[in-house]
Amino acid sequence: MLGTLLLSPMALANIETDSFGNELAPLSCLLEPSFDVELSSGVQGIIKELRVNRGDTVKKGQVVMKLNSTLEIAAVNTVKARLEFAKRKVERNADLYRKNLISDNEQDEMLTEQRLAEFQLKEARVRLSQRETRSPISGVVIERIKDPGEFVDELPFLRIATLNPMHAEVVLPAELYGSIKKNEAITLYTLGSKTPYTGKVKIIDPIIDAASNTFAVTVSLNNDSGALSAGLRCQVEFDKS
Repeated sequence: MLGTLLLSPMALANIETDSFGNELAPLSCLLEPSFDVELSSGVQGIIKELRVNRGDTVKKGQVVMKLNSTLEIAAVNTVKARLEFAKRKVERNADLYRKNLISDNEQDEMLTEQRLAEFQLKEARVRLSQRETRSPISGVVIERIKDPGEFVDELPFLRIATLNPMHAEVVLPAELYGSIKKNEAITLYTLGSKTPYTGKVKIIDPIIDAASNTFAVTVSLNNDSGALSAGLRCQVEFDKS
């Protein structure tokens, strides 16, 4: 999610370089998560388990929610029993088939029943797996919208954000387009702090906004220490020396 823009078009028009054209005046920005996702369930149902709370750290692929799956588990067990029976039937009749005591058609029917049961078991397991939701990213739970016992559908039940790296969006006047390069080093200060944080230009907006005559730049900052928090206002200095 890109940062909220804190500069008006009038303020942007007043941004100037220094007399040597090397250094840009500090630009306002807002720290935001590099990813911010709302999780919803692929199928409808009643939440059985919600395994995370607000503030919990999650890993990509981690199961965060399970729906009530009594029927789906029963379906898997039923098809497994059907498959086991089909396999035993084929095994019992293998010797009879070799001795030509059963026809090719009968043998084919038994093998087909076995293959169908195998496909049905795969389908039943897929349906069962859809009753749980995994996190698509590593991050922190920032909002828990639903609780166990509640009904879920396509609406979000959980919100997860990636806070490392952190992102900040800066808006620049169009005349500077082309002078800012991807991976260019920047220095960032949070509001009221003199502690510098280093970052790099990650994304340069390929389109200039005609209404404000500006373009956006996304800066990525390492946040291994966890010192940076989403929502903090900041200032960015581009090193143009």
